[in-house]
Amino acid sequence: MFDDLVLGAPEWVWPASAIGVVLAAIALWSYGKRDAPLSIRIPALLMKLSAIGMIVICLVEPMRRGTRPRGQSNILPILVDNSRSMNIKATGSSSTQYENVVSKVSGDADWLVRLGQSFDVRRYRFAGRLENVDDYASVAADGDASSLTTALQSLSERFKNRPVGGVILFTDGNATDGNPTDGGGNEVAWSDFGFPIYPVIPDVDDSLIDLRISDISIRLTDFESAPTTIVVSIDAINLPNSKQDAVVQLMDIGGKVIEEQSIKIDSESQTPTEVKFRFRPETSGVSFFTASVFVESDRESIQADSGTSSISEATLINNRRIVAVNRDSGPYRVLYVAGRPNWEFKFLRRAMESDAEIQMVGLLRIAKKEAKFSFRDREVSDTNPLFAGLGKDEEEIASQYDEPVILRFGVNASDELSDGFPESDEELFGYHGVILDDIETEFFTQDQLLRLRRFVSSRGGGLLLLGGQESFSSKDFASSTLGELSPVYPPRSDAMATRLGPFALTREGMLNPWMRMRDTESDEKDRVRSMPPFMTINPVGDIKPGASRLATIEAYGESMDSEGRPRETTAMAVQRFGKGRTAALTIGDLWRWSMQRAADDPTPRTKRDDPSNRREDPEQSWRQTLHWLVGEVPQRVELKVEVTDDPSAPVTLVVTARDEAFMPLDNAMVEVTVTPIADKNEPVGEALTLTAQADRFEPGVYKTAYWARNPGGYLAKVNVKSVDGSDVGTDELGWSSRLGDSEFADLRLNRKLLQRIADESGGQIVKLSSLENFASDLPNRKMPASETWVYPLWHRSWIMIAVIACLCGEWGLRRWKGLA
Repeated sequence: MFDDLVLGAPEWVWPASAIGVVLAAIALWSYGKRDAPLSIRIPALLMKLSAIGMIVICLVEPMRRGTRPRGQSNILPILVDNSRSMNIKATGSSSTQYENVVSKVSGDADWLVRLGQSFDVRRYRFAGRLENVDDYASVAADGDASSLTTALQSLSERFKNRPVGGVILFTDGNATDGNPTDGGGNEVAWSDFGFPIYPVIPDVDDSLIDLRISDISIRLTDFESAPTTIVVSIDAINLPNSKQDAVVQLMDIGGKVIEEQSIKIDSESQTPTEVKFRFRPETSGVSFFTASVFVESDRESIQADSGTSSISEATLINNRRIVAVNRDSGPYRVLYVAGRPNWEFKFLRRAMESDAEIQMVGLLRIAKKEAKFSFRDREVSDTNPLFAGLGKDEEEIASQYDEPVILRFGVNASDELSDGFPESDEELFGYHGVILDDIETEFFTQDQLLRLRRFVSSRGGGLLLLGGQESFSSKDFASSTLGELSPVYPPRSDAMATRLGPFALTREGMLNPWMRMRDTESDEKDRVRSMPPFMTINPVGDIKPGASRLATIEAYGESMDSEGRPRETTAMAVQRFGKGRTAALTIGDLWRWSMQRAADDPTPRTKRDDPSNRREDPEQSWRQTLHWLVGEVPQRVELKVEVTDDPSAPVTLVVTARDEAFMPLDNAMVEVTVTPIADKNEPVGEALTLTAQADRFEPGVYKTAYWARNPGGYLAKVNVKSVDGSDVGTDELGWSSRLGDSEFADLRLNRKLLQRIADESGGQIVKLSSLENFASDLPNRKMPASETWVYPLWHRSWIMIAVIACLCGEWGLRRWKGLA
C-alpha cells in the first residue's frame, strides 16, 4: 500500500516536519503545566496532536498512484461452448447448462456493461471452430464437437502481439481435440497462449445419470464359424441402483437382431464392462451394425429414438453406435500344383466348392516327361500315347514325350496355364496363393523359382508347401529357392519314423483362430484327440528363426532320441517372408482325416452349421487355412481410411494402385464415391464423387479428404483406371464417423482440466453466480495495456472535517472542564 503513495510537494518534507515538531512540543508543554486529571489532559492532547499531524501531512501533498486498464484498449473475448453436450440437464434441473449460460451473457447484463466500460469485449462461440457472435440468444447448441483447444489457439493467433486482458470461458471442459501442441506436434502448456483464462462453472456439480457405450473394437479372424468379434465397452454413472440390469443389443443395419445379452452394470466401478459378440456376417465385404445399450424399461424409447428415459438418463444419444465391419470378399485365386494325382487335391477341391470367395485353379501332372530316342517313320509319333485317340486337333497340341502331361482345373480362359506353370510375373501375380503338393524342385526352371520367390516377397502372396516324396529331405530342395522359402530346415539325418503318435496343437497354434475349429480350449483338445492316426510324415529339421510351430506330431522308430522317447516333430509351421507368408504342412496322409467315418456320428454331410459335426472338420480346416494364406495378400487396388483423433477433422481416403506386375501405378485416374449410410442400409445423403490426387512422396498412392457432416456409417467405393482408360480394379470400404461420440463420452464437468487451464494460464475458476463480483474486480488486475492514475489524498474534504473535528473536540473538552 505504501508503495502506491507519492508526495506532490517533497520539498516541504523538512519544513513541515520542523513545524510539526514545534507545534507538538508547544502542545506537550501547554498540557504539561496544567493542573488537571490525566483522564482529561491525555484525550485533549491526542486530539490536538492528531489535528497537527494531519495539517503537517497536507503540507507535503500526499497522493495515491496506481494503474488501470486503458479504456477500450484491452481485448476481452467471451467464449461460449455451443456443442450438443451443453444441452444436458442436471438431475432435478428445469434448464440446461447452455440455457443457464445464455441467460447470463445475452442482452445488456450488468456485469457485461461494467466490463464494456474498461475492455473491448468480443463475443465468440465455438464447437467445431471459432466464430463471432452478435447475440447468444439466437445461437443453438448443436455442434458435434468441443474444439476447446483449437478455439483458444485460434484466439492466440488472431490476437498475436495485441493486448488481451483475459478470456472468459463458458464450457463443460470436455474438449474433443486434446491438449495444445506446437507446430511439431509437441504438447505445450496453456500459458503459452499468452493470456489468462477464466473458466466459468456452475455453482453446484449436479449429478447426472448416464448409461453409455464408451468404446467399440472389432477383431476379424479366419475362424469360419465366427470370424467377426465385436467388443462393446459399457460405462455408467450414478445409476438408480448400484448394480443395474442392462441389455446390450447388436443389430444389422436392416434392424435384424444378431444377438442380445443381459448384463449387470456397476456404476461405482472404474472399469468398463465388456460384452463380446462373436458371429458370422451373412455377407462378405462391407457390413454395418448397430450396437445399443439400455435398461429393459427403455427398450421402446431406444427403438423409437424418442430420447426419453425411464431412469432419467441425461441423454440416450451415447447409448447407440454404428459399427462398420470390413471383411475382404475376394475373389481370391489359389494355384494348386501337384506332382501326381492324389487324394489331397480331391478333398481340397470339395472343401472349397462351398466357399464363394476362393477359386481353386489346379495344375495336376499325371505323367512326367520321358525323353526318348526312336527311329522315326510313318508309324512313329512324338505325341505321348496318353493323348492317342482324342482327335487330330487335340493330338497336335498334346504333350510330347519330352514334356510332362499336365491337366488344368478351374481355369477362367482356355489359354490360362496352357504352358504349365506361369512363365511371367504378370501371369503368376494374378494369383493370391500357391500350393505345392508332392512336386520336386526340378519341375521348375530357375526363372520360375525366382519368380515364385518374388511372388511371396514382393507381391505379398502366400505359399503352402505340402511336401511329398521328393520334397523337404532332398538335397536339391535344401539348396533351392523352395528351401529358402520353407519355414523349416531340411532334416539332419535320414532317420525315418516307423510309427506316428497323436497330432497336437502347440500353444501358439491354439492362439491362431484359423488353426482352431472350436470355441473353447477344452473342446478343441477333444476335437484334436478325435482325429485319426496318421502314418506318413515328411522328415524335417528345426523351424527357422522367426518361424512359428503351430502343430506337432510324435515320431517313433529311427527318429527317437537316445533315451527311447518319441521325437516331437513339426507338423505345421509358418513364417513371414518379405511382404508375404509361407507355411509347411509335413503330414503326408492328411486325406485320412477327410475319409474318417465315425460310427457314433450319424450327422449328414449337408448339416454344416453344427459345430460338433466332426465330418465337416477337415473341410473347415482347409477353408480356414486357405483364407489365412490369402487373407493379407495385397490387391491391385486397395482403399484405406485414415481417421484422426479429432472427430471434426476430415478423414483421408488413401488408394494404392498397382500394375499387373504389382509395381506402383502412376498417372492413374482415381475416383472415390462416398455414400452416407443410415439404418436399414439406406443412403441418408447424396453420394459424393471425389478425385484422388497422387501423393507427392510415395508412388502409386493417391489421396483425397472427406468431411463427414453427420454421425453414422459411410461407404466408399474406388474405381481406378490406367492412363489408357482401361480398368485397373475397384475396392470398397466402410467406416463409422465418430462425429459426436467423443462429445458425449463423459457428460460430467471436467473440473480437473478447467482448473489446470486456469492455473497454467494465470486465471482462476469463476462460479456462475459470482460473475458480478468478478466483473468488478477484473479492471483492478494487471493488464497488458494500462495507464497510470494519481489520486490526491490531501485535497479531500474529509481531511478538513477531521482537522476541525479534532480541534473543536479539544476546545470543547477544555471548556467543559474549565481549563484555560
